[in-house]
Amino acid sequence: MRSFLSAPALLLALAPCMALGQTAQPSPAPSSSPAGAPAEPAPATEADSAAGHATSVQVTAPMSAQISASMSGQLEKFPFRDGDHFHKGDVLAEFRCGQQKATLAHARAEYIKRRGLLDVQNKMKALGQWSVSDLQSAAADERAANADLEMATAVVAQCTVEAPFDGRVSNTMVHNYQYLSPGTPMLEILDDTSLELSMIVPSMELRNLAPGTPFRIHILETDATYPATITRISGKVDPVSKTIKVYGKLVRPAPDLLPGMTGEAQFGK
Repeated sequence: MRSFLSAPALLLALAPCMALGQTAQPSPAPSSSPAGAPAEPAPATEADSAAGHATSVQVTAPMSAQISASMSGQLEKFPFRDGDHFHKGDVLAEFRCGQQKATLAHARAEYIKRRGLLDVQNKMKALGQWSVSDLQSAAADERAANADLEMATAVVAQCTVEAPFDGRVSNTMVHNYQYLSPGTPMLEILDDTSLELSMIVPSMELRNLAPGTPFRIHILETDATYPATITRISGKVDPVSKTIKVYGKLVRPAPDLLPGMTGEAQFGK
């Protein structure tokens, strides 16, 4: 007697055979970006980098100095204030030096006296009426008097502080008639006649940079753009940050710029 399977049981028995006869189709890879999103930009090429890049720039002064008191004494002349301009050789500060000047006058008179005595001994030697010991003593006294004169002159020279270059006062720390001790900071000065531009750029840009390379700077404080050129490149690359210092100067003077201003430097076209 034959037994017959029901329809559901027959389908279950044939399911493995049907699965073996089917060919597996690979499922499509999921999209990396959601539908409707813009495609990612292609990596930058060498032609794109040649179009130019921007970096931070700072306006600096090529020369600056902090002037300190070279002697102890009371200020008698302190004419310049913060922001004032001065010229090379102008008196930035002068101390009251009555005692030092009197010592200088005494040393000068003593030298003249000792020099005269030495001249007398030389004349006596020429006449044959001289003593070796007297001539040597007069010569030694003349040298000692000359040394005292030089020392007194150096002390009086410290009474006056002259400007070493043309520039501008950037800060003052003391006031006129104030008593100071040696080494007390008095004022800070800088040379604003020829400003310098300081930048830190990636070291990979060295292939495109050299002294004389033109670029533009946009200063935030003035909201203006100025043409400039590279003047020098640092002699060392920072191995950690892969950057190097680059310096430049303005093509034309810009009286509205001050040291400390910052902006953006644009290289390339």
